[in-house]
Amino acid sequence: MKLYNLINPKIIILTSFIFSLLISNYNLNTYDDFFIVDGEPSHHKMIKYDAYRYMSHGAEIKKDIEDGKSFFESGREHFTKYLPPRIAAAYYYILDLNLFDNFQNKKINLGIHFPYLIIQCLIYYISLFFLYSIISKKLEKKVCMVIIFFLALEPTIFQYHGTFWTESIFFSIQLIIMSLILNDKVNLSNFFILGISLSFLSLQKQVAHFYIGPILIYYIFFTEKKKYFNFLSLFIGFFIIQIFVGYNNYLRSGKFYLLTADTKTAVYHNIVEQIVVKSKNISPREFKISEGKIALKWLKDNKINFNEDSVDVNTSRYPFADYRVSIVHEKDKIKYDEFFANRSIILLKENSWEATKLILKKSIHVALLNPFHIYSDHNFISGEIYYTTETHDKLVPVRIVYTLIIYIISIIGFYNLLRNKNYKLLSFLILSMMYFYGMVSWHGNTRYFVPVLIYLSFFFGFGFQNFKLKNIMSKL
Repeated sequence: MKLYNLINPKIIILTSFIFSLLISNYNLNTYDDFFIVDGEPSHHKMIKYDAYRYMSHGAEIKKDIEDGKSFFESGREHFTKYLPPRIAAAYYYILDLNLFDNFQNKKINLGIHFPYLIIQCLIYYISLFFLYSIISKKLEKKVCMVIIFFLALEPTIFQYHGTFWTESIFFSIQLIIMSLILNDKVNLSNFFILGISLSFLSLQKQVAHFYIGPILIYYIFFTEKKKYFNFLSLFIGFFIIQIFVGYNNYLRSGKFYLLTADTKTAVYHNIVEQIVVKSKNISPREFKISEGKIALKWLKDNKINFNEDSVDVNTSRYPFADYRVSIVHEKDKIKYDEFFANRSIILLKENSWEATKLILKKSIHVALLNPFHIYSDHNFISGEIYYTTETHDKLVPVRIVYTLIIYIISIIGFYNLLRNKNYKLLSFLILSMMYFYGMVSWHGNTRYFVPVLIYLSFFFGFGFQNFKLKNIMSKL
């Protein structure tokens, strides 16, 4: 039997799922230790940074429920992403597990987390199979096979399935949404499920909170018979979940709100300091001291209840964040977040030229694919900027070549879609890519660009439309 006939999307999906489990197990066994900083254990190599926040928050939610609190009252304030800690909480609660072997020394029990990664991988590849069941009826076999191969094994995407970050589940929901849209079923139930899916996507990563906008634009222009009850069904599906979250927040803080704190302050954290330091020719320390004093004055002027003794502006690494932690009431924390969101706008306006230059620079950098992100992250100690190391320098040329190959093939695919006059699919892909790229281009971290690749996969697939793949493989 010819190799071409043996290789099909179903086999690719199954093989990729097994491979993802092997990689997940490898990560757990390889990185089952701690970073040592100043002679003391610091962040765990697998559950660290944002992942640690999600998993520890999940453990707290489980403990709160066991102590008699309702689900709505459990856990911390809505500081970061809503869904990831609750997925972790459900995992711990259903299986009666704990994140820590010992809550006192915060020693992480990694051995219990392999099933978590299995579930995560399973969700992604089931979602991919769902997408395949839709596009296999609409696209030629060759294009379909390349798209599935890309989404199953492309390393920039694949690397996140074996981690505890938010990306894998986010990609899964993206695939479900794409499947619902490409299915072309214009009815109430499909739009309702689509609305719910869009809402869950935003709760997994807040970057998708306004993605419903491009979806509506797509349907307005590419639905022949506009049934506005369908749009209403979409909104109901979306907001029924959002209201649930808002109510959860209201019971804890006394204020109904949806956007997380880190959404409101992301710009301040990630680019404002760099802009002001460059524009005013001051040191990062000078910036932090100055901003810390402004924060302190605002807290006192607004009579916010906080622990002033817990923060020293002159020695604190992040006075803004430290002051936030020291605030007693959640409602006041929300006010504080809004203050710094407005502070970001003021500083960006005052330093508009430096802001423009930095954002343009980051926009180029973020689009450079990084199949080695997890490798780099696992292998360098906490606090070390790995992209200044010799290892990183050796990988950059490889990344550039790899990125160029992917983009060149995708450009060919764009041309093929344009030539085929498949404007409907083309518009959906472009709207989605523009949205996600626009939302993260200012950040500079290549990890946030990866959702764009979910849609780029179609351009990549159509790049092989005129390639005689069958003739080559049939000879093997």
